[in-house]
Amino acid sequence: MDSSTLFSVAPTFPMDEGRIRDRSREMMLRSPSTWVPLLIAGAVGFALEAGMAGFVLLLGVTAALVFRYWNKQRPAVDAASVRELIGESNAEQDQELKRIIGNLTSKGLPQYAQGLGRFLSLKQKIEKEVHHSKHLAVFSQEVEKGVDGICAEVCREITGIRAREEGLGEILTSRDPTRLDRLESARNKSHAAILNAYTSLYQVHAEILGLVSDPLERKTPEDAKDQPGQRLQEILGGLRDEADMIARTHERIRRTLEECPSAVETTKPGAFC
Repeated sequence: MDSSTLFSVAPTFPMDEGRIRDRSREMMLRSPSTWVPLLIAGAVGFALEAGMAGFVLLLGVTAALVFRYWNKQRPAVDAASVRELIGESNAEQDQELKRIIGNLTSKGLPQYAQGLGRFLSLKQKIEKEVHHSKHLAVFSQEVEKGVDGICAEVCREITGIRAREEGLGEILTSRDPTRLDRLESARNKSHAAILNAYTSLYQVHAEILGLVSDPLERKTPEDAKDQPGQRLQEILGGLRDEADMIARTHERIRRTLEECPSAVETTKPGAFC
């Protein structure tokens, strides 16, 4: 199997805690709130001719105050680090999808390239909107997982279709109609799985925008085991759950806006009156 169209970039979540800590440390070190007070302390010590002991004392007190300041700011810094890492991860995934789209185009498969391009566009819209709204922040990680998983599995399905198609010439001259029937059945199931994936992502985006209010209907295939698109259907199940939750959240938000609009502006995400 040609793996050049497989999605090889890691999902955004789960996010390594060590990466968050390292990024937060970098942000604090390069912040003026860290080095400006130390420069001022050094300048004061020089102006007062404090000597070595004075310099050490001034810098020590200043460093302690800076450390205390960042301890209080740590939750906000970590949140900013997570946002930055999410943006970098999503950009890397987008580049990977663009690579695969180019690969499909160069191999004479523009129909799959066009389809995957629409998945990429919808992925970007969902990620932008889900992180833009404070009311949906509680769902952002699970939606990210679902979207990342869907895109990876769509690439896997397309790769599987290509691998099966490579044997079409031999099948057409095999004098065995059942082999052709099996190939057609597998292709149809993969196409249906990709179509359902796009439909579900489109519905999730609509829910995020608050354009629809009815939760998605959950449909689980009875004979999905070991069939093309099985893993894709499993991921879709989780994504549908997220769409349901988003729809219910929008209902709560709308009710809150009607009942106590002033409270929405002052409460934290997920807290409703």
